[in-house]
Order: sequence, then C-alpha cells, then structure tokens
Amino acid sequence: MPGPLAVIDYGVNNLGSVYNAFARLGRDVTLVERPAELEGAGGVILPGVGSFDRAKEALESGGFFEALEGVLRDGIPLLGICLGMQLLCSGSEESRRGAPGIGWIRGDLRRFRGDMKVPHMGWNVVDPARESPLFRGIPRGSHFYFVHSYFLDPTGDPDSVVATAEYAGVPLAAVVARGSVIGTQFHPEKSGPVGLAFLDNFARAVESGCIREGWL
Repeated sequence: MPGPLAVIDYGVNNLGSVYNAFARLGRDVTLVERPAELEGAGGVILPGVGSFDRAKEALESGGFFEALEGVLRDGIPLLGICLGMQLLCSGSEESRRGAPGIGWIRGDLRRFRGDMKVPHMGWNVVDPARESPLFRGIPRGSHFYFVHSYFLDPTGDPDSVVATAEYAGVPLAAVVARGSVIGTQFHPEKSGPVGLAFLDNFARAVESGCIREGWL
C-alpha cells in the first residue's frame, strides 16, 4: 500500500479545508512542513492561495523545489490545487518579476480581461474532456467552486487537459494532468459532495497505481 497523502504547508495555502476534506473521507493524510517529511508519501497535495510570486518564493525558501523534483522523478502522484496548479505551469502574467513556474504543465497563465468581474469567484460547470478515473461517479454537468484571476488556456497544451470550464465566454483548463502530475483550477475541498468525490477518486487512483501508469 502507498504511504499517506502529504499536504505541503509552505505558509500560503488553505491547509485546513484540504486536510479536513481528506480526513473526512477517512484517508491517511498528514501535514508536511519540511521537505524531508515527504519521504514515504504515497501522494502529495500542493494547495495554494494568494499571489504567484509570494507562493513561489515560499516554496523556494522552504527548500521544497528540490524535494518536488524528487517527487516528479519518482513518479509520486502530485495534486496541485488552484494556485498550487498554477505553480506547476510554465509561468504566469501575475509574476511581477517574470519568474517562471515549475514547468511540469506547459503553458502560461493569463489574466481575465474584458467586461467581466475579476476574480472569477463562484460555481461553474466542469466538463471532462475525456474519460478519467478522477471523475468516476461524478455526473456530467456538475458544478465546482472557483476563485481565481488568472487562467490556463486549454488550447495551449491540449494533450494535458482532462476537463475544461468557461467563465464569461472564456474557456479555461479546469483539470490538467501530465504523467504523475495533476492540477485543478477549482477548489475541490470547497465544492461540496462532488468535490469530495473528486478528492476520493484521486486517493483511489493513488492506491491503484493508475496515476503512476499515466492513465488519467
């Protein structure tokens, strides 16, 4: 059996709701404050709220970048949530210093523009782009909760897109996956029963090994 699910605490994330969601599901989950504590984890969760630059600086100063490279190298499933997903991409317009992202998901984040309310905050339909165990048992047309001002264009790296959403006519990548790395732009931990189902599906996929095999 894989080890526990490790939720990374790097000082800029919504740990309580993510940790509590997995605990409510009866999953073996732990909070990790130091990179060495990732050893033995069956899966890793990278939550995030706030600004791109601040979050990246916090990961760097906490020594998590090298540890996350090891997670990728070893094929350990990693789930990035909201800003955590954005950090996995190539970069973001939000970065004032032009700092690159981790780069495991290709594409840059762009800010919503035009006649729309920013940030995008609320419930939106998420449409799976292909069959995936991440959406097992979740009805099509289900709504998930979003809070973000920057988005990943789903046409930039279409092979990585697992599900899409739309805000004010702008399509965006709602779930992306490449190898053992997964990202959600929405907050599953704040999305009620369907969000819990999504997290439970992630945990089941970790246990079954299908993420390591790239079957998403």
